[in-house]
This record gives sequence, C-alpha cells and structure tokens, in this order.
Amino acid sequence: MAQDFAKSRNSAGKAGKNKPARAAMRSTSAESGHWSWFFSGLFSGFLLCVVGYFALTQFGGSTPLVEELSGNTPDSERSSGTDLQFYEYLPQAEVEVNVVPVEIASAGVPDEADTTTYLLQAASFLDPNDAEALRARLILMNLEARIQDTNISGRTWYRVQAGPFTGRARMEAAENTLRQNNIDPIRMRIPGQ
Repeated sequence: MAQDFAKSRNSAGKAGKNKPARAAMRSTSAESGHWSWFFSGLFSGFLLCVVGYFALTQFGGSTPLVEELSGNTPDSERSSGTDLQFYEYLPQAEVEVNVVPVEIASAGVPDEADTTTYLLQAASFLDPNDAEALRARLILMNLEARIQDTNISGRTWYRVQAGPFTGRARMEAAENTLRQNNIDPIRMRIPGQ
C-alpha cells in the first residue's frame, strides 16, 4: 500500500513544462499569420492597381480628360476660355411677378381687434423688500410694475406684476423681455375688459 509520490511529481512537472512550450509555439504561428495576410493583401492591391493602369492606357485608350490633364492635347484643340452659357440664358429666363405690398403692423401698436387686457406675474414673495427689489428691476426694464398684497392662509404674499398690456402682441413682447432677464412670468387675463 505504499505509494511513491516522487514519481507522480516528476511526471506532473514534465507535463507542465511541455504545455507552455506548446502555447508559445501556437502564439508565434498566430502572430506571424496576421502579417502574412497583411502583406499578401497589400501585394494583391498593388498588383490590381498596376493591371488596371495598363488596361486603361493600353486597351481602352486615353480619355479626353486624361489627355487634358496630362497636357497631351495640341494647343489648337484647347479652348482659350470657358464656355459659360448661363450668361445668355439668365436674361431670357427672367419672370415677372405681381407683388402686392403688405403692411406690417409694428409690435408696439396694439391690434384694434384684440382689446384683451393682460398682466404678467413675475414672482410672489413673503418679504415685501424682495418684492420691491423685483419691482425696481422691472421698472429698469422699461415695464410698468406694481405690487399686489394677497392674504392666503393667514400669510401675506406680495405679488409682483407687470402690466397691464392691451393686446396679445404687447403682452408677448413684455414676456420675451422678462424671459431674457431670467424671469419666468405667469400670464393672467383681466376679465371684463
């Protein structure tokens, strides 16, 4: 029942030494394989270009563009200038169009049909000093501004409003001014006007 463990170690060691050599041999052949494919493809492409060049020059003859670019055409055949036909064609292709002048209403003038009155609420504050500071900013933006106090749930809120604006065009112009100054207003329509 006695076993000799030394023999099993030597046989395991010999097998272990052979495996890395085989792996190294495989990787060397794999590395050289991609270079052979690269150079064979490169050579094939070069050969194809040479055959194509000779086929075009010998069998197909040279085209006028190739002759002109290479300078093989006689000077008598070359044109002294370019032939631009659109100078003759454009005056004949002129088309008369009946244009009706259109009056453009300026943004500052209210539309007579739109008499709706709007307000823009810029913000709402609990502190009256914050409301007054925003009102001053709106006045500097050349907008009419006012502060309206409202009692909600036992607290006084100070609403800063710009306007009133008669007509949608004026209201949208003021709204764009506020948005350019990082103020996102709320549109409010005044009823009965």
